[in-house]
Amino acid sequence: MLVHADHRGAIPVDTSGRALIRDDEVIGGRNDDVHTAWWQELRARGVDTDRTVSDLSTVWDYLRHDPKWAFDPERSYGGIIFFGSRDIGGSSVIANLVRDRGLGDVPVVFSGYRGEAAKFRLAAEKLNLNPNQIIEEPLAQNTGQNAVYSVRMLEQHGRDISSVIGVCTPFHARRVWGTLRKQCPDVEHVAIPAADVSLENYMKYGNRPDATTAPHPKSIVAITMGEIKRLDEYPDEGHIIREDIPDTVRDAYNRLSETFRPAERRF
Repeated sequence: MLVHADHRGAIPVDTSGRALIRDDEVIGGRNDDVHTAWWQELRARGVDTDRTVSDLSTVWDYLRHDPKWAFDPERSYGGIIFFGSRDIGGSSVIANLVRDRGLGDVPVVFSGYRGEAAKFRLAAEKLNLNPNQIIEEPLAQNTGQNAVYSVRMLEQHGRDISSVIGVCTPFHARRVWGTLRKQCPDVEHVAIPAADVSLENYMKYGNRPDATTAPHPKSIVAITMGEIKRLDEYPDEGHIIREDIPDTVRDAYNRLSETFRPAERRF
């Protein structure tokens, strides 16, 4: 059950680990000043913000949704792999997933170096994720290593890795799916149950309990556009499988490129 909380921004998370979102409506405090000021600045520069919102949403939804990576309740999953980010609220996505889908017997690998794996593990444990369910992978420095090292650890724990679940930030979902399919050939099915949050709400609140740490909207736009750039370039470099990007998404990206620059790539 969703409960109300007095938070001053970000996507609030209650004590049970549930992000307070229902039908993409954030429940709790709002802190829209930075978001509003940024859009006002764009309008002052002559940017068609209605078109920008539409194009950004097109790209965002393409990155975070695809029926082929939907969670299959009839399938037996060998493990859950958490791909770290700057959104500590991702730990609540893991906690909710395990609770809602009855995955208490499925190991969860938290992957990331420089303490990233430990940070998310501790946050998830505070949200009542069973410590005995957790595997910590502290060496991976990029998405490819997250995938390879985590699958290897699941195999070492005797798990069937033909089907796994990947959990990540919404804009990272398509690349995570493509990375697992390319780098881990023994994985036949990957589910990516990304948090169901619109671009607008993510730009306003991130997925963090502390609004002061939420990224600036322009950073989110750059990162989102950078994902399309990676989807274009990484297949030729052997990092991910190739997918045809729909014309509607390509056109939206090209229009956005007239105003924004994608984030610098890093595998």
